[in-house]
Formats: sequence, structure tokens, C-alpha cells
Amino acid sequence: MASRRALAAVSAAAIAGALVLTGAPAALADGAGIIVQSAHNDWTNNGKLVVELSAPSAISNVKVSLYSMDTQQTVATLTNLELTGGTTTSGSWSNRGRVQLPALGSYRMDVSATDEGGDTLNTTGVGYFAYSVSTNLDDATVDRTTVDYEHRTVTIGGHLMGRLPGTGEVVPMGGLAVDVTSYAEYTRVTTADDGSFSATLPVTDQYQNTIFAKFNYDPKHVFYDQSETKFFPIRIKKTATKIVANPSTRKVPYKGVVDSTSATLLWNSPTAGWQPLAGRTIESNSFGDHVRRTTDDQGNAVFPATMPLYGNYRIGVGWSADDLFLDSTSAEAAITVVQPAAFNAFSAARADGGNVEVSGSMAFDGNMSPGTIPVDIQYSATGKGGWTTVATTTRLQWNGQGEGFTLTVPGAAAGFWRASYTGAPQFENARSTVVYVSAS
Repeated sequence: MASRRALAAVSAAAIAGALVLTGAPAALADGAGIIVQSAHNDWTNNGKLVVELSAPSAISNVKVSLYSMDTQQTVATLTNLELTGGTTTSGSWSNRGRVQLPALGSYRMDVSATDEGGDTLNTTGVGYFAYSVSTNLDDATVDRTTVDYEHRTVTIGGHLMGRLPGTGEVVPMGGLAVDVTSYAEYTRVTTADDGSFSATLPVTDQYQNTIFAKFNYDPKHVFYDQSETKFFPIRIKKTATKIVANPSTRKVPYKGVVDSTSATLLWNSPTAGWQPLAGRTIESNSFGDHVRRTTDDQGNAVFPATMPLYGNYRIGVGWSADDLFLDSTSAEAAITVVQPAAFNAFSAARADGGNVEVSGSMAFDGNMSPGTIPVDIQYSATGKGGWTTVATTTRLQWNGQGEGFTLTVPGAAAGFWRASYTGAPQFENARSTVVYVSAS
């Protein structure tokens, strides 16, 4: 239904000239005490008008004459208005039945009234009555409220109907323009003879979250009130995508490089499952510069070598979706950079009591050192195999050359000694030089 504001705007526009001619205030009385507070359409019924009056005593009779500014004639007189709200000294009065006028238009309201105390009121131009068709688009529907990769449009349809002011009959409004809007998308369609309309709009923007239809002000049908549908929601359902990143290796030595990284861009087709996305630009900041590559027919692209790597690294590849109905995606591949580890000193010698005293130190010349350094002291009778761990220490301290250690282990027989460190996967495994110790 038309809003009160829209109806008032139409009325005011149509009779602006008449307002200038009357020059009379809205609340005009003969000095008798009856005052017109307002006179206008009943905003809920286009066949009725409302006059709001106040008086010293109970009002007993109210009459409204409707005057045509076009013909300069009074075209209807409504008598015996009934009290519809408030009291007889301060209330609203409305006509019985529906107003019957020869044509749609805006009519000046002249009001006469008397009260039980003998006061009378006779005034002209206290308001205007718009004799207009009240339109509606109440039965409008949409074909969907969720759009996706395969369904990218929304169709709205319904009927433009009008309630005639004289009879209250609701009739189709054919041959009129209906505007359909959804964010930046817009179209105008013309209603059929039965008042029906249908319009389809594409969904092209992430902010396009509603669609509605409206019958706007029509200069050829000034007294057809405006109306609009409710706002129907639109939800965009995106289709999943993914990148599979495959570096040429996932482990490199300290300062090593990953020679190349291949990446495959896929989308989850509703009918065929995961399929390649060809001709798309994927990109990465993992190669020293911002690198872009275009996927081939199989969705594949190859990125260049990394810069030398000093610590554990993650190669990232991303795609910013160029289709509203596809999700953006990214992937990462973890690269382990194996840090160097080495024994830079080792010695073993017979000590008092027949034991063997071993000492040495380790150097970690990479980007990091381990929190705990387990060093195994190993013995072999031949030095060519059969190594046995006879002691382990983790109590290493910086000695100026590296992480130093010293310990005494039992060893009566002659044989070969060495130190061993197992650092994998983050550090290199290391072995010291082999030292021969004679029998005691």
C-alpha cells in the first residue's frame, strides 16, 4: 500500500497553486471556538477522509464539501460525518461509506461544523483530499534467495493491483512501469493486462544482497499511489577452490634453494568434482619478488627457485578469485632447512685408574643451534664397525671454540673412540674424528 508520506507528496504537488490562492490558515474558525486541527485522507482507506476538530462543547454535526480546482465547482458534499476517534470535543471525524467523485484528483476540503453550545464553523481550504488509486505489489515472489555458480540470476514477479477509491474494488493495473532494483543492477518492465510482471537481474556484486520491485510516481497517472514489494534477501553461495603446492623438495641444506615449485589450481564443480581452473593468475611472495604465473589447461603453473634459505621456510601460493561465485584460496608448503652441525675438536686419552678421559666441542655454524645437544661417546675394538655407545652427555658449555664437553668413561682394553651427534631432522648428524687409545 502507498505510504502516508508518498500520498501527501502527490497531493501537495498537485495543488501547490491552490494553496497560494487561498491564503487562509488551516485552522480557521468564525471566532466561535470550533477549530480544525487537520483535514486529510484516511491513510488506511483511499475512499475516506479525516477531519480532526476541537470545540468548547460536543460537536453535533460535521460536513465536508470537496471543491475541484479544475472546474471551480463543488463536486461532492459529505454530511453527517461520524466520530471515529477521540471525543466529541476533540476527535476525528470521517465519512460513512466511500467518497464518490467524478474523477481522480486532488480536491480542496471545505469544512462546516456546529456544536451543542451553538458554535458554528464554516471554512474553506483547510486541507486537501487525494482521490487516488491505492496500488500494491503484495503478491510478489522471487525464484530464489540463494545464488551460486550455476544459478547467477534472480527473477522477481507478481502483480500490480489497485484499489479504486470509489468502490474499494481491487483491479489489475496493466500497462504501467514497474522498476526492479538489486544494488547496482536495475531494469524496468511493463505490467501485462492482468497486472502481472516479471524481471530477471544478474547478481554481479558481493554487496548485492537484496532485490525489490517498485511502482514509482508516474506523471501520466499522477493519482496512482506509489507502492513497492518487500526487500527479498539474496545470499551468494561460493564454490570451493584449492591450490595444491608441490615444491621440488621439502628439505634443503643450510643456504640451499628449492629449485622450483609447481602449483595446481582446482575448483569443486557441482557436477564433475574437482576440476582444473585454466588461464587464472596465481601469485606468490615466496621467491624474493612478487611472482605471478598463469595456469595452463590442467590448472598448473611453475614458480622459480627460491633465494638461499637460512631457516625453516613456508612457500605460499594464492589466488584471488576473479569470479564472484568462486572462493579465493591459498596453500603453503613447509620447507625444512637442515642446519649444519660438526665436531671441531675431539680427544681421548688413558686416565688414572684405567679409565678413558674424552673431551671435545661442537660447532653449529648455521642460523640456529639446538636447545639440547646429546653427544654419544662410542667405542669400537677395531675402529671399522661395531660401535657401541658407552656414555651420553648433554652438559655442553661454550668453551671459546664451540659447545664443549668433557667426561670420563670406563675403558680397560685398547680400542678406538669417537663422539656422535644425531640432529636429524633439523640438524645434520655429525661424527668426530676417531682416536685410538692403548691399553692401560
